[in-house]
Amino acid sequence: MAANRVDWSILRGPLVVFALTTSLCAAMVTASYSFRRTMESEYQQKHLQSRKASEQYLSVDKEERIIQTLYPDFVRLHRAGLLGHEQRLSWLETLRQAGDAMKLPELNYKLDAQRAATPDFPISLGGYSLLVSPMNLKLGLLHEGDLLALFQVLDRDAHGEYSVRSCNLKRREQVVSFDLHTPNVTADCVLDWWTINLPGGRELAL
Repeated sequence: MAANRVDWSILRGPLVVFALTTSLCAAMVTASYSFRRTMESEYQQKHLQSRKASEQYLSVDKEERIIQTLYPDFVRLHRAGLLGHEQRLSWLETLRQAGDAMKLPELNYKLDAQRAATPDFPISLGGYSLLVSPMNLKLGLLHEGDLLALFQVLDRDAHGEYSVRSCNLKRREQVVSFDLHTPNVTADCVLDWWTINLPGGRELAL
């Protein structure tokens, strides 16, 4: 029986070393796992930041291309009087000057207050506002061609864009008068002068 007795004092040192080694390995594995999780988290953060920066760059590049493409049209519409404040003075002055130059026998007009427009067709304006200023015209003309000539002058000289909503022409007498002060045809027309305002009523500076 004495021969089979184990002397544990001899194994105590190796067991202690084994236990310490096992603890150290476990600590290293835990530290390695924690380090990996930290690195993965930092990688995800950097990846998201890089992706966000790339998307911002692409967005800026896209906006720049849009501006380069559409800016000339934007400037043209502003100079034509469609974008920004209504050009009432230009409309009225052009109309008066055209009437004097054409020597129209009668020219009466009324420009109503500007109001929000509701188109008959669907349109996406974003934050912009579509406005309309109705103008009623009562004209005495020597002949029908005077009306077309008047519209041509407005197209050329008036600072703005308009459309003809309605126009009714009537012959005054059966016999044509050659008196330049006596109209042969009367016209009752309604014009719509259009304006687009910036979002929030901001001023446009080009």
